[in-house]
Amino acid sequence: MSLTFDDIVALPDITIKEITVPDTIPVWASKKLFIKQLNRGQQDAYLKRQFADTRMKQLEKKQQEISSLNIYGHDAWICAMSMCDENGNLLVKDEKGIEALNKKSGEAIGWIAEQVIEFSGMKEDARVAKGQITPEEKLAEDVKN
Repeated sequence: MSLTFDDIVALPDITIKEITVPDTIPVWASKKLFIKQLNRGQQDAYLKRQFADTRMKQLEKKQQEISSLNIYGHDAWICAMSMCDENGNLLVKDEKGIEALNKKSGEAIGWIAEQVIEFSGMKEDARVAKGQITPEEKLAEDVKN
């Protein structure tokens, strides 16, 4: 039997896991915390933060101008969207919390953000956003797999 819309939205499909900070990150070493997967809206917001708005403008004689803006500060934001207690309640409640995370160890916050990205199934999207691979290369890998 096919899922109905109500079935789909009722599925508890966002999971939580405990992670342990590696010993290579001073002060944070061996500390444990819970993270939860990002939902689709949060994933889209993260990618928009990475890519920002890209705009194309047609100029005279077939010339095109492409402009984009790269926005930084995604690691603290993505941690805030994911760090939670064992019941999935977010630890960061507002923008002040994100600002506070921005003042913490870049290595630690960056590591946690990487764990969230991987846990949320966004590792390849993040590679595209960082310019490590092109969207075309990602598509070719998706088709191959």
